[in-house]
Amino acid sequence: MHYLIFGAGAVGSFLGGRLALSGHQSTFLARSRVASAFRTHGLRMTDGRSHELLPIPDVIDNPQQAFSPTPPDVIFLTVKTYDVETAAKQILEFSPCPIPVFCFTNGIGSEATLSELLKGFPIIPATLTSAVQLTSDGIVQVERERGVGIADAHPIAHRVLSDLIEADMTVRKYGNANRMKWSKLLTNIVSNASSAILGWPPARIFQHPGLYRIEVEALREAVRLMRAKGIRPQNLPGVPTALLSLGIFLPTWMTQKILGRIVSRGRGDKLPSFHYDIGRGQSEIHHLNGAVVKAGEEIGLPTPANRFLTETMLTIVKDASKHKALQNHPDEFLKLAIKAGVPEIQGYNP
Repeated sequence: MHYLIFGAGAVGSFLGGRLALSGHQSTFLARSRVASAFRTHGLRMTDGRSHELLPIPDVIDNPQQAFSPTPPDVIFLTVKTYDVETAAKQILEFSPCPIPVFCFTNGIGSEATLSELLKGFPIIPATLTSAVQLTSDGIVQVERERGVGIADAHPIAHRVLSDLIEADMTVRKYGNANRMKWSKLLTNIVSNASSAILGWPPARIFQHPGLYRIEVEALREAVRLMRAKGIRPQNLPGVPTALLSLGIFLPTWMTQKILGRIVSRGRGDKLPSFHYDIGRGQSEIHHLNGAVVKAGEEIGLPTPANRFLTETMLTIVKDASKHKALQNHPDEFLKLAIKAGVPEIQGYNP
C-alpha cells in the first residue's frame, strides 16, 4: 500500500521511515525545513547502536501534491493536535475520494474533529509509545523502542498492522479506541507541563518531593476521571499503564523512587514536548491535561492539579517572558500550586 505520512515530525518520520526501509511506499508531507533536510541528507534513523539510511525519501511540502496524480491508500496523520483542523481541511480539499486516516495525535479530541470535518472518511485512532526525536538535520533518534497501538475499527487496520510488523515494529490492536487513547494520555501528561515550566528534565522533577506530589495528583485525577467515565486503564505496547494507574494511589514514600526510575529510563534528561510550545501561542496541553479538566467539568469531578498545570503552562505559551519567573524556581511553582488548591504538597519544598 501507499502511505501518506501527513506531518513528518518525529513520529511521522519514524513511522514512515520504518515502512519505507521495509519496502512500503511512503510519501512524507513535511514542512519546508524538514523536506529540505531529507532531500539533502536523506532520512537517517539511529538508536545509538545501529544506523539506517533512506537515501532518497519521497518527500513533498505541498499538500496538493500528496493526492496527485494518484492518491495514497492510507493516511497517517501525525501533526500536532492544534494543526488537526487545518490538516483535515487540506485533506478534504485535495483528496479525490475518502481515504482511511490513522490518527496518531496525542490526547483526546482529534478523532472527533476529524469525523466532523471528514465525513465519509474512515477515522482509525492510533498511538505510538516509542520515544523518538527528530534533529534539525533530519536524523530520527529512537531513544526507547516500544510499539504501536491501532484501534480495530476498520478492515484496513489488519493490513496496516501487517505492514508495521514487516517494518519490525511491535503492534497491538485494541477493541476499545477510547480506552486506548485515554490510557495513552496518562503516559503523555507525566512530567510534561511541570518539566517545561521549570526547565528541568523529567528525572529531576521526580526527585523533588513537592513536584512529585503534583505529578502524582495530576495522574490520580486522570485515573479517577477515567473510572468515573467507565474507562479502565490498559497496558499499551511497552508501557504497563494499568499497573501505573494502580501504583499511583499507594503512599508517595513507597512510589517516588520506583516511578522516578521508570521516568528516568523513559525520558531521562530529554526536555518534554511542551518545552517547545513556550512562546508559540499554542500548545497540545488543551488535549492532554486540559482534556482532563474539561471532562471533569462535564461530570462534576474536581481536577485542581491538571487545571493548575494547564493554566500555568498556557500563561508561558502565550507570553515567554513570564517563563523566567518560574524557570528553576520550584518554590514559586509550589506556592502557586498550593494557592490553586492542589492537595498534598504543603511542606514539601526542600
